Amino acid sequence: MKMTDHQKRILKSMINEIQNYLDGKNEDFYGLVGRLEGALDAADIKNDPLINQWYDFWTPLEIRRSIEGNDVNKQKAINELIKMKLFLLNISQY
Repeated sequence: MKMTDHQKRILKSMINEIQNYLDGKNEDFYGLVGRLEGALDAADIKNDPLINQWYDFWTPLEIRRSIEGNDVNKQKAINELIKMKLFLLNISQY
C-alpha cells in the first residue's frame, strides 16, 4: 500500500512519540498509548490488513495501560514499544 504524505507524517509522529518515551523524555505511558490510537484514526488508512497488523502491536500496549496505567513494568513496555516502532518504521517506507 502506498502511503500519502499525510499518512507518512502521522506515522513519523507515532515513531517520534515512541522514541520520546524510550529516551525518557516522556514518562506518560497511559497518554502515549491513547495518542497512538488517535494518530491511527487521524492517518485515515483504508487498508484493513494493515490496520489489523497495527492493532496486533498496539493491543498489548492497551492491555498493559488498562491494567498498569502509568505504574507500568517499564522493561516490558519498552520491549512492546520497540516492536511497534519497528513495525511503524517498516510500513512508513511505502
